[in-house]
Amino acid sequence: MSRSARFRELLKSPPFVCMGAHDAVSAKLAEQAGAKALYVSGFAATAVIAGQPDFGVLTQTEMYEHIRRICRVTNLPVFADADTGYGGIMDAQRTMRLWEEAGASVLHLEDQKMPKKCGHFAGKELVSIEEMCQKLKAMKDARRDPDFFIVARTDAIAVDGIEAAIERLTAYAGTGIDGLYADAPESIEHLKMLSGRLKPLGLPLLFNMARSGKSPYLSLQEVYELGFDYALCPIEPLFAMHKAVKEMMETFMREGQSTNAVADRLTPFDEFNEFAGLKEVIETEQRYATAD
Repeated sequence: MSRSARFRELLKSPPFVCMGAHDAVSAKLAEQAGAKALYVSGFAATAVIAGQPDFGVLTQTEMYEHIRRICRVTNLPVFADADTGYGGIMDAQRTMRLWEEAGASVLHLEDQKMPKKCGHFAGKELVSIEEMCQKLKAMKDARRDPDFFIVARTDAIAVDGIEAAIERLTAYAGTGIDGLYADAPESIEHLKMLSGRLKPLGLPLLFNMARSGKSPYLSLQEVYELGFDYALCPIEPLFAMHKAVKEMMETFMREGQSTNAVADRLTPFDEFNEFAGLKEVIETEQRYATAD
């Protein structure tokens, strides 16, 4: 069964979380921890690749390469942010093909104008409903694997309110895509309105767990009981890495610039190499070195 088909199987017995993976190491850690699927965030990718905030600075091909590196090290289905599709209709279709080629199984396309911003930033602008529907149809037509899962995302809550978000997602559902996602709902009441009005459309609903202060902080079970089928935990691994490395470096510099000062914060050398697969690499090398 392909990874895309396995993602669709997950949706038959919800709920589950797509754990954020901002690089190959975090992808392997997520799989080791028991995650059922991964999420590659544009916010995290922009930070890792460019060291900048998520203001649409990454190119389509930079994101493609980033997704490809993550997909190579995991067997899990990968849900990859596709931003606005990086332009018009033809760009959206190329994004669809590239994300498939990279190994992703799911993407979401958002209805922001370019240059886009993180959904939890202020100052977003939206394209028309008609333009977004055209892009979604174009992506669907460009899809080669029928199991690849396309999610329509709206950022309308912060721009025009919850009713506008529901109107947009209702229209997007009519294009024949696979899932719906309203980013940055601001209350439990918003979540109830989204599920109550959108659930009858028959498409899985996605919740974003990002701890930005915009949305309620809820467990997977809590959002499932509110009508959402699955969730993203998109940027928390990146933030955990930032905090841990920041504190380690500050301690190292403050405490005489000695690794003794940070030894208790470090994964042992041998343990990390075991995690990275050194034993298997050595065994492979020896097998071919001794082959007749």
